[in-house]
Amino acid sequence: MQPERVREIQQGLIDAGYLHQESTGKWDSATREAMLRYQTDHGFPATGLPEAKTLMKLGLGPHPLPADADPSAQARARVETPEAPDGEMGDDSDSEVSPP
Repeated sequence: MQPERVREIQQGLIDAGYLHQESTGKWDSATREAMLRYQTDHGFPATGLPEAKTLMKLGLGPHPLPADADPSAQARARVETPEAPDGEMGDDSDSEVSPP
């Protein structure tokens, strides 16, 4: 990997609060550990390598990471819209209620 690209990735990790050193352009152990923590915290496979989806999540890909490919966004969506137990209606917005 080119040193310029490594510096970009390191800066992304610094900006995200995962790397606590200046960007050097070398994929060193501190950079790998920062990437591992970032991947783990965001639900990606923890490889410590600059995988495409991880880079997109950091804002360093050719385009933003789509929500359907973002494990952390999918987890948030499940928490925000829990499914109703079987046999119960989870949303009353479509049901009609008659006045008494």
